[in-house]
Amino acid sequence: MNRARVWLSGICTVGFAFALITSGARAQGAAAGGAAKGAKVDGEAIYKEKCVVCHLPDGNSPVENMNFADGVWLHGSSLKEVTNTITNGVPNTAMMSWKAQGLTDAEIAAVAKYVRHFDKKLDKGGAAAKKKSS
Repeated sequence: MNRARVWLSGICTVGFAFALITSGARAQGAAAGGAAKGAKVDGEAIYKEKCVVCHLPDGNSPVENMNFADGVWLHGSSLKEVTNTITNGVPNTAMMSWKAQGLTDAEIAAVAKYVRHFDKKLDKGGAAAKKKSS
């Protein structure tokens, strides 16, 4: 398991570098008028572009704190809590602030809504699953 974590950590590092590069390109495109105001934001597409390298396509990362499908959320599973985690990141972890990387509030909200769908224990009304104990 330790080898898997080291391997995944390395992959995440490469993924973060790629995400930083693409975030800069996206920010430049938006500044140049690339995104239409009021256009629907695709949380799934952003997840596939920015998040899948660490969290995997099905949200079922082998690294416990990166897993969305296990029904246990370290920083809370409500839409507000997930949005906050994506927006601000988590200090001293691999989870960076995506707001600082150029994602808009609408993009972050769309990703937060999308990642919650991996957890089949969350009901449609948004009830939070239990938090992981630190």
